[in-house]
Amino acid sequence: MSNVPIISIIIAAYQAQDFIADAVRSASAQSVAGLEILIAPDEPRDVANYSFLTQVDPRVRVLDSVPAPTGPGLARNRALKVARGRFVAVLDADDLWQTDYLARLMPLAERRGAAFGKTHVTDWAGRTVREIGLMRNELGQTELGFADFATAYGSLHGIARNLPERCWQDVLAEDVLFDLETLALCGGRAPFVTDAVYQLRLRPESATRGDRFINGIGAGYDRLGTMIAAGETSIPAQHHAAAHAVFRSWKEMNAAFEAAQATGDQRDFQAFVASR
Repeated sequence: MSNVPIISIIIAAYQAQDFIADAVRSASAQSVAGLEILIAPDEPRDVANYSFLTQVDPRVRVLDSVPAPTGPGLARNRALKVARGRFVAVLDADDLWQTDYLARLMPLAERRGAAFGKTHVTDWAGRTVREIGLMRNELGQTELGFADFATAYGSLHGIARNLPERCWQDVLAEDVLFDLETLALCGGRAPFVTDAVYQLRLRPESATRGDRFINGIGAGYDRLGTMIAAGETSIPAQHHAAAHAVFRSWKEMNAAFEAAQATGDQRDFQAFVASR
């Protein structure tokens, strides 16, 4: 039997030693075989701060630390460079998967090259703030397109084929850009499974819970649109307009959030979007 994993699970770790074990347990509990779990520390800490995770699951591999933080995209790229799986999946260090998350996505990804699941945004206690993803399919399975990303205002996670040319860019919303590139590589539509659930947990210090979240974010989305138009991403020309529209829509939502804050609205971004 081959020891080559089917799926490489990539977890970037920044000051995550207090909660990352929950994410690793969530990954190791997946009901599919053939996993490797790659931890990419993104801080100048001794590897021992994360080496305890190999005791949670022997399939865990902790990469070397770095002299200074590089950001989540470049941290994931360090893991991607050594990933052996035919597919890759990203799990953030403070998030969780349901036990059959990968099992529900994998058959569709095998046929189409990628598959996405629904995101449940919850507070740290597990209470749902909002759901991100298609809501209309009663059979539990459908397809996802650029227009769905344009109204998601949050990450839609999934698994994608591990291709040599893939990487995360060092930009704002690098995870969303990577997913749009994945979508484009699937021809602009990819399988979506409504009962494959990624739990995005909002810690009290999460980025979307503070005033800093909106600072410069519009310019960041403009830059992404410029990169797409200039051919600096893996999105081909026939999908440029649709991909650019995603970030234009997100910029408009964040402008609305900023305007609401200016009038004294105390809600965080996720609660604000849920209300709209």
